[in-house]
Amino acid sequence: MRKRPNEQNERIKRRFMEYRKHARQLSEKSLDKELAALERFDVWNGRKDFARFHIEWPMGFRAHLEQARGANSKPLGKSTARTIMATLREFTLWLSQQDGYRSRIKPGDADYFRLSRRDEAEARAAPGRPAPSVRQARRALAMMPATTPRDLRDRAVVALLCLTGIRVSALVSLRIKHVDLSEKSVTQNPREVATKFGKRMETFFARGFDDAETALAAWLAHLDEVELYGPDDPLFPATAIAPRANAGFKASGFARRPWRSTEPVRKIVREAFEAAGLPNYGPHSFRHMLARHAAKTAGSVAELVATSQNLGHTDVLTTLRSYGQIDRDRQRALITGLTDDDVIE
Repeated sequence: MRKRPNEQNERIKRRFMEYRKHARQLSEKSLDKELAALERFDVWNGRKDFARFHIEWPMGFRAHLEQARGANSKPLGKSTARTIMATLREFTLWLSQQDGYRSRIKPGDADYFRLSRRDEAEARAAPGRPAPSVRQARRALAMMPATTPRDLRDRAVVALLCLTGIRVSALVSLRIKHVDLSEKSVTQNPREVATKFGKRMETFFARGFDDAETALAAWLAHLDEVELYGPDDPLFPATAIAPRANAGFKASGFARRPWRSTEPVRKIVREAFEAAGLPNYGPHSFRHMLARHAAKTAGSVAELVATSQNLGHTDVLTTLRSYGQIDRDRQRALITGLTDDDVIE
């Protein structure tokens, strides 16, 4: 039978969450994950008072994670286990500085919340992240219909992803005034756009996507000439729903507001690739596509830096490490000079 929550533990967890939110500026999503990690440890440890800390706890918890399974009944991923342990490490370090805990917990105790070196290396290894090629993205866009106003909107969504790799949360919060077709730019003002970490980003259209620029221009013209939208209206308004005469509901034009979630964008992208007979790539995969294309074709370091800035990264290493992975064939060609034609089967 599961023990009831320890009131003292709950109070200190709440204080830690306040610290992480206000001092470390973590997002609500990150806070939820950290709170879940603390709860997992607290439940495993039988709700023992954190003030009674013993180094056997982190060692036992690590063994527990090695045997734990996720919601899909598969073994817990190493990267997930590493994230959980990192949260416990931060929590223990913070506890060592709090009244009522510093006499029992030392800063060095936090180091016990680590995976083995082998597991750490496996967790850090960048997984292969599927992304479309530029040719595939162009095909998916070309196969999308452009008959109805909703078609124009949906094509413009995929077009903007092709051109900029903008994050989906920012995309759904854009207003018409943020797009400048003459300058080929999107201004992501954090006061109005949901940018990551509240950063201001100046994003410019990638070359080679003329059809995407045409699709985006057609949608903006429709918003201006037919819908009579102004600069402060949403770039991608949600579909309006009206009741049918007999029963049920039907789509009826657009609501003068943005989507309330990112799910409609994910559905648009999924259906676009499915219609083109291509794998199911998500909206975020366009960022990988643009970064990998730049890593493959850039003629200078400056071009790589420009791509990194366009994606909103703090430095170019983030782009290269997380997005610009080079596939095996490209790696072989760069190192050995051999192409596919040179390799004897």
